[in-house]
Amino acid sequence: MITVDAHVHLWDPDLHDHAWLRAAGDAELRRSFGLDDLVAAAAPSSTHIVVQAGRTVAESRWLLGLAARSARIAGVVIHGDLGDAAVVDTIDALRAGDGGSALVGLRDPVGAGDGARLGLARVRRSMAALAERGLTVDLLLGNGTLDDAYQATRDLPQVRFAVDHAAISAVDVRRDGLRGWAARLAPLGTLPNVVAKLSGLGKATAEPGGVRLPDVARVALDVFGPHRLMFGSDWPVSTLWAPYGDVARTTARALGGLTADETAAVWGGTAAAAYGLGPPDTAGSANRMTTLLQGENP
Repeated sequence: MITVDAHVHLWDPDLHDHAWLRAAGDAELRRSFGLDDLVAAAAPSSTHIVVQAGRTVAESRWLLGLAARSARIAGVVIHGDLGDAAVVDTIDALRAGDGGSALVGLRDPVGAGDGARLGLARVRRSMAALAERGLTVDLLLGNGTLDDAYQATRDLPQVRFAVDHAAISAVDVRRDGLRGWAARLAPLGTLPNVVAKLSGLGKATAEPGGVRLPDVARVALDVFGPHRLMFGSDWPVSTLWAPYGDVARTTARALGGLTADETAAVWGGTAAAAYGLGPPDTAGSANRMTTLLQGENP
């Protein structure tokens, strides 16, 4: 059965440099979160897309090595500098190495703080080269970068893009509201080469004055549809707000009312297609949703 959590992280601060982790105010994250921790937290039937947390080739090799030794890792999205002419050579070398077949995508936060980088010719050439290799580009979008993301994804229809965290940080939802976010997100929903992750929503939905997860889920479903939307726990960052099982169950309830086929898409089918994982077991994904709604362990 393939039930895919499309967004988790693994890291070990003793092995690799994570500047963002050192600067984070959340001391509980400044420790190792390894594969054994993830397996203990998640459902026995689930597999995971592990997304980079650091920015080194050494971390990429480490993650791919873990994937080579565990069927629980369905794929790895590594870090790479899309503006670096050598990034494609680095990717090819990693694909030829240990666990290279698990490399399914690349994330460079080109849209996190400076969306204009998405318009650079060298960045777009790298994205096109990834598409030629069957790889997906994850987009981590920051405030004010949705227009740049739309232009890049529109101009590169051959590239598969996965929008992390449904781009909820690309708009100040407390100021602009869900309608403002939905309006800015809607153009991406018109592009068939773009999918989105219902992930990383803890800060927006759990803190006082935040938005409600069912409302966020409804916007994401309206914009992308269930066949272009996928669940991601954002573990272990999500543990700041809730245990893994609670994140999954809350998301399942927010997605109530979908058909079996739509449920299967969100819980595995979309991720399998977006990252080239092969056909999912749709009955298994539907059973997964039923288990979550019954409040059982994830």
